[in-house]
Amino acid sequence: MPESDDDYIQLADFLRERGHTELEVEKIIAHVREYEAETQLYSVMDSIADGHLNLTNIISEALGSGGEAADE
Repeated sequence: MPESDDDYIQLADFLRERGHTELEVEKIIAHVREYEAETQLYSVMDSIADGHLNLTNIISEALGSGGEAADE
């Protein structure tokens, strides 16, 4: 589950309390967001590979009930 904005606000406050500058806080938050996105992607891909997530259902949901891909 993605971190909420409140979680990032709390992290930023924690970092400031530790003496980090605003620039450092921004860099750290950006890095954490990237790490979170990568972790979620790997988690989803692992779940598909393990059979815990049904790729066919994910594709159908992404394409809508008609199941047809949009023109590129």
